Amino acid sequence: MIFIKHIFRWVLKFFKFPLQFIHLAIDDLKLDFSKKKENKKYNFIFIAGLPKSGTTLIENILRAVGYVDMRNSPLRVFDDRGLSNPHDISNAMFKLVPKNKHTFLKLHTHYSEENLRIIKKFEPKVIISLRNLHEVLISRYSHIIADKNHRHHNLIKNLPVEEGFKKSLSIQNYKNTPFSPIVYFKKWVENWKLEIEKKNLNYLVIDYESYQNNQKNYIKKILNYLDIDERILEEIHLKVKKNFIRHDKNNLEKNLNGFIKPQTINNDPENIKQKLNSGKIKKFVREALEINDNR
Repeated sequence: MIFIKHIFRWVLKFFKFPLQFIHLAIDDLKLDFSKKKENKKYNFIFIAGLPKSGTTLIENILRAVGYVDMRNSPLRVFDDRGLSNPHDISNAMFKLVPKNKHTFLKLHTHYSEENLRIIKKFEPKVIISLRNLHEVLISRYSHIIADKNHRHHNLIKNLPVEEGFKKSLSIQNYKNTPFSPIVYFKKWVENWKLEIEKKNLNYLVIDYESYQNNQKNYIKKILNYLDIDERILEEIHLKVKKNFIRHDKNNLEKNLNGFIKPQTINNDPENIKQKLNSGKIKKFVREALEINDNR
């Protein structure tokens, strides 16, 4: 059934975005049959990160290295059926990762014993993407305002920036979880950090701010973790920069709706950044986090 669903989904995308579909399929075929594939030691990379935490950047780096996106490729079957939470993983999902092809999968998967059990069973290389929580929340708010299809868009679109931002932190994230976004995000970060340290897991924990400080060093950390020759660093860096420039030419809404694979680069409007980086709003976020610490 999942294979029929996969074919049907991509046939629909072909008719809706024929040129993008053809371009994506050709690119993925080139990656799968590239002579450079022998230079990569690991076949499966799993990325976990909060929304707006820099996971798209890691995707761009891995694609530049030669990995194919499992979730957004006609050449890979992605099975997200039967999940109790939309950000969980499953045995069925990981079983479909090709054994002899280089693949990455990016999700917003939170820590749980079951999720960790599945990761350990299939043994991917794991990259955990982090970012300053205040910056994540600003980017999330910008995303909600720009994306008319977001479940919270209509609730905050007409509110003043500061009021809308505050409301975006308190709206229940999903029907099956009692947590507001600010609580869920904080627990997400703390739980992964705690378990990685406690269980001494060989995962790469990398933060988006380090890319802003030193782009090449950020890419170098990923290459070293994957045992990929550093001599391609300059090539990867140029490819990633070129991809960011391409997306900067389109606004967020076009990026969301105009491509088969939506990309939402962390590039928030300056007027929103200025208002939400004020001392008053930063204090509000700190106090909200402290209140939850004391519960």
